[in-house]
Amino acid sequence: MHSSMRRRRCGDLIYYTCDRLPVRHAFTTKSGGVSHGDCESLNFGFNRGDDPENVRRNYQILADTLHIPFERFTLTQQVHESRVQIVKEADVGTGLHQPMDWKVDGLVTALPDTPIAGFYADCVVTLFYDPTAKVCAVCHSGWRGTAQEIAGKTVEKMVSLGACRETTIAVIGPSICQDCFETDADVPDAMRAQMGERVAPFIQTRGKKYHVDLQGIQQMTLQSVGLAPENIINSGLCTKCMSDVFWSHRATNGHRGVQAGVICL
Repeated sequence: MHSSMRRRRCGDLIYYTCDRLPVRHAFTTKSGGVSHGDCESLNFGFNRGDDPENVRRNYQILADTLHIPFERFTLTQQVHESRVQIVKEADVGTGLHQPMDWKVDGLVTALPDTPIAGFYADCVVTLFYDPTAKVCAVCHSGWRGTAQEIAGKTVEKMVSLGACRETTIAVIGPSICQDCFETDADVPDAMRAQMGERVAPFIQTRGKKYHVDLQGIQQMTLQSVGLAPENIINSGLCTKCMSDVFWSHRATNGHRGVQAGVICL
């Protein structure tokens, strides 16, 4: 775990924060909510077969803990692509309090008291904040979104709101590590087709299988769009290695809830 990451506990709720982000934020674990069965207990996904009222209650628990407004939670609808949406006042509450009318894997906002969230259970969720322009963002990426460089597109969208690349901080959250992300040739082949040989250092061949470092590729992408290396923090937490703490799609064969990465100005 990176030295700036902190494990927090409030009652039964366990989550992680990063000292480099001076705003309200969290990477949640699976502990501290009211859901049952495969989604026990802090599930944030409405598409996991969970009771919607339990999911809403989980959002309320997190809102109360972080002192953020429950009624302004705004969510991604993740489709493993690279679209990034700027959240304006009319969009506030999308996914929780008003219908989900976008298909985006990234959200950017300059609105105060507006928590934005992305979801993970092996995929990479990255939180962003620029202290100069007071702009924050969240993006989700599996291998497809990582190959499409959604992290870089998120930074560009932040810049369109006045953010400065040199002062923007990015924190790569808990996600599957290279040792655990074993694939066939189709995944590295597709990633090379998108990104070229830049990804070669992040792909290892082990027998007939391949191991891809999604966190490392994310770091490379963020540096390529102008973020300072010292402002890119890799949490160093693996959802599959730590499947007692986090839900991991691979560890559970898909029988699981989802964690949330949340940030709020």
